[in-house]
Amino acid sequence: MADARPLSRPETAAWQGAEQDPQNWVRALRSAPGDRDAARARLYELLLQAARSEAQRRWSATAAQEDLGDLAGQAATAAVLAIASDLDGYSGDTRFMTWACKYVIYRLSDAAGRRFWHASAPPAEELDWKRLATRPGAPVAASPQWREIRAALGRVIDDELTVNQRAVFTVVTLSDLPAEALTSGLGPSRNAIYQALFEARRKVAARLTAEGILHTPPVPPSRDNKAQWLADLLAADPGDTGCDVAFQSIDRYAEAELEETGARGRFPGVAAHLACCGPCGVDYQGLIAAARQGV
Repeated sequence: MADARPLSRPETAAWQGAEQDPQNWVRALRSAPGDRDAARARLYELLLQAARSEAQRRWSATAAQEDLGDLAGQAATAAVLAIASDLDGYSGDTRFMTWACKYVIYRLSDAAGRRFWHASAPPAEELDWKRLATRPGAPVAASPQWREIRAALGRVIDDELTVNQRAVFTVVTLSDLPAEALTSGLGPSRNAIYQALFEARRKVAARLTAEGILHTPPVPPSRDNKAQWLADLLAADPGDTGCDVAFQSIDRYAEAELEETGARGRFPGVAAHLACCGPCGVDYQGLIAAARQGV
């Protein structure tokens, strides 16, 4: 388990004023060891506050306060180290703390995901059709339409997907996993898991479209209820940036949304990704919450 103790804070005020000027943060975090340690300690305090708030928002009803505090400490420590290594990636286009908070929120999800898989059995790949039949808009499970869709999905999953794609697609689509579980456990990284899911969705959608089961563009729901829920299930926007690229811009996207300056129009690939990636969507809501609180 990562060391969640605060970084040392020498008796210096070198970090003061950084919160008024984003570039002061960068200078302080690159300064001589004593001043740099003070800046890191102050940054840790702020990120720990943000992580605790986000942990409470997500899991206060299901986890002990001690566990939430431990997750927040792990995330804050990891985020400070990552930020110190990635300072060249800060463009100055957003508040420094908006940029920094994305690191702690994503690492909070990563820490929760590792804890989830440490305590959980490996995911099963069996197709839980009963769960799929409960999706909003799906046909009644006993109907001929449902039997047609079920048979087609099973056939296409077996025929078109690689072993890894099949494992990720079936677990994500047919299991009741928390969003943070999809940041680890099913692959080497969040982005790798999402790429497998994206390709699986794309392949299945293409085959079902070719077979006439999925229509493009979707038939209006008033005429054919199966089209829209299948389209939603298999959404794979070609403009989707993926997790890693979305992470680089998500602070600018968040501030554009809060300032109502056309976030979706300015960052269409990020918008497409957040609509289809559960973990990044949840983390984005956490970033918005932190920015609104003025962390």
